[in-house]
Amino acid sequence: MIALFTTRVKSLYPKFTMAERKVADYLIMNGDDVGEVTSHELAKRLDVGQSTVMRFSKKMGYSMFGEMIADISSSADGPCTEIKDEDSPLMVMGKLEGRYCDLLRAAIASNREESLEEAARMVDEAGNILCYGYMESFLLASRLCWSLVGLGKNAVCDEDLIQTKRRLRLLGPEKGLVIVLSKSGEKAESVGVAKAAIDRRVPVLAICDASDNPLSKLATSCLRVVEVADRSTPMTSMGVDASVMLVIDTLIASVYQRDRRGYAGTYREGLVAAFSERR
Repeated sequence: MIALFTTRVKSLYPKFTMAERKVADYLIMNGDDVGEVTSHELAKRLDVGQSTVMRFSKKMGYSMFGEMIADISSSADGPCTEIKDEDSPLMVMGKLEGRYCDLLRAAIASNREESLEEAARMVDEAGNILCYGYMESFLLASRLCWSLVGLGKNAVCDEDLIQTKRRLRLLGPEKGLVIVLSKSGEKAESVGVAKAAIDRRVPVLAICDASDNPLSKLATSCLRVVEVADRSTPMTSMGVDASVMLVIDTLIASVYQRDRRGYAGTYREGLVAAFSERR
């Protein structure tokens, strides 16, 4: 995951302190040699505090320092996924496959069991669900909304910020739920919807970047995805949505698992109704 790790470091670099940048630079340059290094040993090598090393791994989206080192070590000799000028379409496809797999593994590593269970419980118990995503994230939020509707949930999704906040006023704190999808977790519009919900004591489930960000700090609960901020070429951001889709499908499947019989019946009824309307 060295290529992905490097991309993540570059996207988060402005958020790092000077000491954290020292850690980032060292790991990028010496990823092949970190081996089984501990946080104490790395801090000693770089003449920084152990707390700095631990804080860096947290900002990178890892729950433990060892997870970050394991990712770097296990992928140091992996195939290069950087798309080069001379690559044929088939080579491009192969490299994108590797990048997709890296992003999916990173999303799995970024989410804890208890977070997934809490998110599923929130959705399962909600009576009315409002989904929101800004611009590109709206497409993903809309897909999540329709998946919830397929389970029989009373879910809506609106791209318009003003309309979303109007809908929010109709939600109650007991059975209402707002799901905000923002890959970066920093868009003012998405953070604004979350803040408006929290002000009304409506719980917020965020789906956003694994690093600490304004949205994750506001949310009642959070599911993590991998955002790559580099947009210098079309290739740099390809595959990012794969981690979002994995998290969305995991959430839907986890909700289904809480009442398989009930949700299966609702899903079948919805399919029958849909095909009847088409005829």
